[in-house]
Amino acid sequence: MKAAAKTQKPKRQEEHANFISWRFALLCGCILLALAFLLGRVAWLQVISPDMLVKEGDMRSLRVQQVSTSRGMITDRSGRPLAVSVPVKAIWADPK
Repeated sequence: MKAAAKTQKPKRQEEHANFISWRFALLCGCILLALAFLLGRVAWLQVISPDMLVKEGDMRSLRVQQVSTSRGMITDRSGRPLAVSVPVKAIWADPK
């Protein structure tokens, strides 16, 4: 009877080991599937349709905004103006 008890114990450990290896394989498969999905999505966004991302990036960084360019008046200690902003017309070019 002692011999029968000894043979049952390794059998349970073997079943337990098979169960753990099956769960481990399932977990690895799920992780690999998720990684493949993420790599596919990155490839889709970067290689196949990058125009949408470029447009969204430009919308965040490229803006045209009117800014007033008047400076404050510089005066001496008695309040007489030393430097005054004078509006002028200027021509400039953007060499793109």
